[in-house]
Amino acid sequence: MLLSACSSAERGPVIPFFGAYFPSWIACSLIGVFGAVIIRLLFIKAGIDAVMPLRVIVYLFLAIAIGLLSSILLFGR
Repeated sequence: MLLSACSSAERGPVIPFFGAYFPSWIACSLIGVFGAVIIRLLFIKAGIDAVMPLRVIVYLFLAIAIGLLSSILLFGR
């Protein structure tokens, strides 16, 4: 009863990759980082990046938001 949460029936989402299993949060964080880089390139091209205050914090939160959104959309968590 005390170890029922450790059963193999409720495993976290994993991604099989060349025979190894990686946790889904790694993929979601990479998607978030790449998404933030793409948005940064678009902001530079549009001229928004030059006038944006606190760029590092904005891009950090964009990466987190994209990572969490990809987690919800891809894995339902």
